[in-house]
Amino acid sequence: MRPLFITWEYPPYKAGGIAAHCEDLSTTMADQGHEPVVVTYGEEETTEYRDGVEIHRVPATDAATDTISWAMHLGHQMEKKSIELAKEKDFDLVHAHDWMAVPGATGIQKTLDLPMVFTVHSTQKGRDGIDSKYQETIHNLEWYGTYEADEVITVGRDFSEEVKHTYDVPNEKVNYIPNGVDLEKFDSHSSDLNRGKYALDYEQIVLFVGRMYPQKGPGHLIEAMPKILDQAPNAKFVMCGSGATEHYKGIAKQQVGDKVHFPGYVPDEELLSLMKNAKMTVAPSVYEPFGIVPLEAAACETPTVGSYTGGMKDTIIHEYTGLHTYPADPGSIAHQVERALNDPGWSDWLGENARDRVEDNFRWEQISAWTTGIYSNALE
Repeated sequence: MRPLFITWEYPPYKAGGIAAHCEDLSTTMADQGHEPVVVTYGEEETTEYRDGVEIHRVPATDAATDTISWAMHLGHQMEKKSIELAKEKDFDLVHAHDWMAVPGATGIQKTLDLPMVFTVHSTQKGRDGIDSKYQETIHNLEWYGTYEADEVITVGRDFSEEVKHTYDVPNEKVNYIPNGVDLEKFDSHSSDLNRGKYALDYEQIVLFVGRMYPQKGPGHLIEAMPKILDQAPNAKFVMCGSGATEHYKGIAKQQVGDKVHFPGYVPDEELLSLMKNAKMTVAPSVYEPFGIVPLEAAACETPTVGSYTGGMKDTIIHEYTGLHTYPADPGSIAHQVERALNDPGWSDWLGENARDRVEDNFRWEQISAWTTGIYSNALE
């Protein structure tokens, strides 16, 4: 099967989890004998072949005044490139990822007369609400993608219901397929870390990984920090991610001083080592369709304290692979982090169970097979 992936981010260009999702899914499909082709953004037009995947990058305009305009121009460039490629090879279907891929993917669908699969990774309503014409336009593009698609994939079980109700999508058209983890990448990576960059030898690293935006809940963790330190004074909070870093850094430093460190964006290689050295990760998201951090931590045998919301209802089993907290509740966060820090043997047991569960349920080999099954439905 030869699917055409349309995605606005693909490594090394990445802003969130979509890039890793598309790379892991496409390379696993190639390993299983399929011939995925990716059309994505690049600073200039290039073609490369990596891990069995053919990747075409096209540039977008520098003159766009907002993200919607940028996505529309990129979509036009993607459509042109895909039409050019279709003169030499037959595509079975087009697979769009996220709302920014919708303008290009729907144009390709109609021009090349292909079935379309649309993976919804999050919704405008859930991320930021629909309080302006700009936000309404993004919401409408998401709706258009679900309307035109032959099959819709969502990355979370609860999130499937959100998509159905938000866009009025028929039950039989929506399919839940979780994200996954490339365990080989984690197992082959060293745990060696210049630990002194992040914490003192005796300190227990409590790790946050995510964009510094309200959706991810860093402010709620910061509010919980003094309470945690009252009961676990050896904790050291490491807050990794880009976004409104200076805003949250200022608040946190006022609360706990040098017991918190903001390294900003941390490259993947170092982040894996940091995750292996952390006592736990904390995922205090308010809105999280899936949440890849608990799975990545689990691959490192590191448990996660995460909000009982969205996909983390599935990726964390309370008191078996990690601990749940009430969303947006600093007191709940503090209580569960304290429990794990003050019982290190139990915390290690949670991490071991988390790793076992990832091995059984979140391998890309399984996810790729489920996805190609959805492709077959779309082709019918």
